[in-house]
Amino acid sequence: MVRVFLLGLLIVLAAMALIVDAKDERSNEVLLGSAMIEPMQTRGWDAIFRSNNVNGVVVLFNPEKQQLLTNDLLRAQTGFIPASTFKIANGLIALELGVVNDAEDQYLWDQQQHSFKAWNQDHTFSSAFKYSVVPIFQQIAADIGKQRMANMLVSLDYGNATMGGDLDSFWLEGGLRVSAIKQIQFLQRLHAETLPLSPRSQQIMQQVMLTESADHYAIYAKTGFGNKGEAYIGWWVGWIEQDDSTVFFALNLDLANMQQAHLRQKIMKQILQAEQVI
Repeated sequence: MVRVFLLGLLIVLAAMALIVDAKDERSNEVLLGSAMIEPMQTRGWDAIFRSNNVNGVVVLFNPEKQQLLTNDLLRAQTGFIPASTFKIANGLIALELGVVNDAEDQYLWDQQQHSFKAWNQDHTFSSAFKYSVVPIFQQIAADIGKQRMANMLVSLDYGNATMGGDLDSFWLEGGLRVSAIKQIQFLQRLHAETLPLSPRSQQIMQQVMLTESADHYAIYAKTGFGNKGEAYIGWWVGWIEQDDSTVFFALNLDLANMQQAHLRQKIMKQILQAEQVI
């Protein structure tokens, strides 16, 4: 009888160990669409980062292949200040709440001389997004209001959904953090129009995000450049549509200064070419 009991106990313990192991194996999986996908690390992009003399991470998600690739598993899941990539969420929230009506909403120049020449003129919502006009999006955030903004961050499950700073700058220097994988998850839901927002708001935002159109592909994306302690963080996130396929991407880099900002698109495009996406 004792032997039977001990044998049964060993079987139960073994089963529990298998369950724990299975959970451990799934610990890195992330939800993309309706599937749990394990990120795979590649060393194939290391030479691209080395040749440009910067550190950073790229995440690529190919839904058709159910493939999630990155060069750095830890950094891919580490949150950073989103900087101007938050203009995607900010714009969506504004459209949903009626703070912005459509892509052609007009914004008059405030007559303040800004460091970026493109900011010193009138804009539409679409061109303000294209040229990343911070003062206009600060006004949009103010019109949304702190409580509504906080509620929408939670509803959208954006990053850590924490403002932790002033309403007009929390995405630049507050407590909001988002990882490259979280960016991919958010973009995938926007592309599929499954965010808890109206289809109209999501369709207008997609229209505004169109960055580049070529014969065989189109890029929908947003850059970001923010402070990261003594250095800077540079972002480029979005997706590429090619015929009937879509590939999502998120890049962030450690940058020394604004003069390195061009490396965001350069490195991302080099990787997309290496992966034969464009």
